[in-house]
Amino acid sequence: MSADFKTPFRYTGISQEEADFLTHHYQQRGYRMKKYLNEDVRLWDVVVSLPETARFPKTPFSMLNPLWR
Repeated sequence: MSADFKTPFRYTGISQEEADFLTHHYQQRGYRMKKYLNEDVRLWDVVVSLPETARFPKTPFSMLNPLWR
């Protein structure tokens, strides 16, 4: 399943520890992200571009109720 487009997702007003965790997490997975200092200089904002798809993946056949088949 391929991603049709990327949508920016913003975490605002998070601590240094949370920002470092998100930075590490997203960089390991290859996502483009940036970390900015918040208006409150003790907090950070993180913006990451996450892939989206046009539709949800198909439900596996084994998860369907037998009455629905």
